[in-house]
Amino acid sequence: MQLGEETIALVGSINRDTICTPDGVQVESYGGMLYGILSLAQISSATVFPVGVVGIDVQTAVMSLLDGCSKINLSGLRFTSHQNPHCVLTYDDEGNKQEVLCGGVPPIDFEQIEPFLDCRAVCVNFITGTELSLDTMKKTRRSRTGPIFMDVHSLTLTTGDENRRYLCKPRDWESWVACADFVQCNENEASLLADEPLVDQEAVARFGERILGLGPVGLLITRGSKGSQTVSRSAGGQVEIRSYGAASSGEVLDETGCGDVFLMGFVREYLKSADLEAASEFANKVAGINCCLRGIEEIGQMGRFLEA
Repeated sequence: MQLGEETIALVGSINRDTICTPDGVQVESYGGMLYGILSLAQISSATVFPVGVVGIDVQTAVMSLLDGCSKINLSGLRFTSHQNPHCVLTYDDEGNKQEVLCGGVPPIDFEQIEPFLDCRAVCVNFITGTELSLDTMKKTRRSRTGPIFMDVHSLTLTTGDENRRYLCKPRDWESWVACADFVQCNENEASLLADEPLVDQEAVARFGERILGLGPVGLLITRGSKGSQTVSRSAGGQVEIRSYGAASSGEVLDETGCGDVFLMGFVREYLKSADLEAASEFANKVAGINCCLRGIEEIGQMGRFLEA
């Protein structure tokens, strides 16, 4: 396999999803890393290499969703006899969600990631939070010279009674973050890691300083309808915070996968321009489009919205 300049590896999990939206609609779908894979295939010319472990119970459905797209190479997927993760997501009118996660597959090992270390970008998206071990993440960092983009997402979730998921600060979160060049988290996840609500610039600056001090060059904080922020260092070495407004493409129908799509938009534009502002604005744009689509089956309409 020859991995050229226009290649992006996505490391994560593919979920079976049951999505319950505030308007009373329940959608049975597939999600997790699929939101990143399929949106990136819509917005980028790069060849996309998903790297993950998938339960045999969903193999036929997953292959039908991914097979046939020339920009998606499935050589990084491994299928197992274990039951695939099944996530039930229930949203309220304020955009808050409750998650219940059942099932699970073995973790991704370094040997599965290794063939894709020469991709132009490697994106690690924690959908279940158990995709790979910290040792595997550290080995991936040591073995790669190109950028690693990380969405911490489900690293900040643990499972309680009746498989309900709730926020819980990982003891070793700094070691995970130190393995990435760009770190993404939503405002709730960021506040959890920061040990304080990120309600003003001073709090964001304190958290940003902490993240950048671990090694990443950029922090991305998504804030839903309030847009997003980036934290980086100026040419003089000072912490620099920039804010970007959310982009709306119509009525919000389903917010599932918006963080995944945001990261893909950021990666696509950053690889193209190396410009934080341009990358963040494009990321907000495609995340806004995703809100207007129901489930993974409508991701194929993203290109039409972009052209409008």
